[in-house]
Amino acid sequence: MKMIAGLDIGNGYVKGAASIAGRKSGIDFPSAAAIVTSMHDIKPSADAVGGVVADIFNQMDASFASALIKDGNTRRLFGKRGLNSGNAIEEFDVYSHISKASQDLSAILVLGCVAGKALQDYWNEKHTLPQTINVDASIALALPITEYKKYRDSYSANFKKDRHIVTINNFDHLITVEITFSDVQVYAEGAAATFAIVAQGEGLMNAMLADIRSRGVALKDITAADVLSAQNTIGIDIGEGTVNFPVMTNAQFNPDVSSTFNKGFGTVLANALERLNDLGYNFNSRKELADFIITPPSKMKVDMYNAVMKIVDEEKYSFAKEVSMQFIKVLQRVGSRTEVIYVYGGGATAMKEMLYPELLAAAKTFGGEGYPVLYLDSAYSRYLNKEGLYMIADMFGKK
Repeated sequence: MKMIAGLDIGNGYVKGAASIAGRKSGIDFPSAAAIVTSMHDIKPSADAVGGVVADIFNQMDASFASALIKDGNTRRLFGKRGLNSGNAIEEFDVYSHISKASQDLSAILVLGCVAGKALQDYWNEKHTLPQTINVDASIALALPITEYKKYRDSYSANFKKDRHIVTINNFDHLITVEITFSDVQVYAEGAAATFAIVAQGEGLMNAMLADIRSRGVALKDITAADVLSAQNTIGIDIGEGTVNFPVMTNAQFNPDVSSTFNKGFGTVLANALERLNDLGYNFNSRKELADFIITPPSKMKVDMYNAVMKIVDEEKYSFAKEVSMQFIKVLQRVGSRTEVIYVYGGGATAMKEMLYPELLAAAKTFGGEGYPVLYLDSAYSRYLNKEGLYMIADMFGKK
């Protein structure tokens, strides 16, 4: 089985796109795995197997034989099943300065994505469960810009040098997925999104131009075609644990002036969580807090919701100020070449109302209203990196 995949292994969520024999589909689940110590181990009935396979990334019970995972024989529950299991959770620490390239969880999630997608494709084609699947994968991954500069070669090489075996334990018999990587491209987080933005075409550009003009920025007679032709851009990729500033110079990624700010929207939630717990609001994780603030409250919860949002908004305001200062530093390095600034990423929508005015004000200090700062809609924003990575994997996988 030949697979092509672009996998955005984020601090909060895994977003991916993968294809087998031209059949492309998406991947989207929390970046978390629970370590199995005890469980019911009840297998799905024959009628329920299809539903489990369809949601495999939030259901998978897997173990690993891979040099990349130190305790691979330990079974792990993926995604939402893991988060709801009550077992110890492995997730990326937004305060950690250890590279994703050095963390076992990165390999667990990458291998889980490949194995899960292989199983889904096999089931969809044959409507039966396999014993063994052999996968030859060409993939593209991303690292934060500062980590990309240091670890891109070793990160790629570690996947390619060995065979990896994933054992899926969900069903009446074990399923073994043997994976080899014929190609592993590693790109800088945020930079791959630039390819995806351009690929979306004039429809997306017109929507972003209308948004910025609604905020009082005239931009004179700039059209969507003008923006699409820009060769010198800055991206602001608001992630869970980092904000990446990929700079494109003459349509090429420029690592010399690109940078990473080691805070993200997950830091906002983590800081708010600590304050809320001190005030007696008991949230067990930043993911639980994130779900709470995006869910409209019932009448019984309005007062609590408002009190929680007051704390969260204070942390968002502080974070917006910090991101704006980092943006100014990037503009100082890049100089007057910049034509367009894009804002996107999984945390962009939650930060928009506080962050967008700060960025517009900062841009004015360098280029007046001639700097379009285009903020992407949430319908596109969190998926741009994975679509860009898929385009890269597809290009190299076909060589």
